[in-house]
Amino acid sequence: MIIVLGALVSSCGAVPSVIPDVDAASSTQTVAADVFTRTPQLLESTTVPTRLTDTMELFSSDRLGLCFSYPKGYAQIPYNDAVEIVAPELPGTDLRGLFWLEISDSYNRTAETIADQDMTFAAGLSVGRWTVTLDGEEAVVLDGMPGQDLQRRVYVVHRQILYVLAFMPTRSENKAAGDQMEVLYASITNSWSWSPCSGGK
Repeated sequence: MIIVLGALVSSCGAVPSVIPDVDAASSTQTVAADVFTRTPQLLESTTVPTRLTDTMELFSSDRLGLCFSYPKGYAQIPYNDAVEIVAPELPGTDLRGLFWLEISDSYNRTAETIADQDMTFAAGLSVGRWTVTLDGEEAVVLDGMPGQDLQRRVYVVHRQILYVLAFMPTRSENKAAGDQMEVLYASITNSWSWSPCSGGK
């Protein structure tokens, strides 16, 4: 498996990301950077209401093995293989809604096991925990994980690859930034789909 390092840079700080080549067949080939095509169309598998299709953008990458929708007006920040979506700037603050994706080998662990292990970094914090389903895979959500700002982290394992969907800020006193994060969380988790993404599913 080829490991490609990417750095996520945002107004909230730098977040590392490790993205493996999820297409085993291409492991001996040079991997070209994806051209992320934006389109307002949603995937057929999404649960976001149809009337919102003209307000959404589509992120799709068969090489990374996933696709999802996010609101128009939110920007995708391309840094090599990193995946980051940032909300519009808010007046009077540097804080705003942010999503980034971390991808790594699961080392045969389940999402639940990995979430349990990450909980050790949250000693003394009251972390919310629940499950969601991302295109047929059960995912564990930890809300209130430590970081530069408190994060909501979604852990899912698909074909032995760990995907961590990170959203911030959560539980913020800045209601506008928190609302942006909730919009990102709902749109991305409701529309998440595994490759192949083209042509709908």
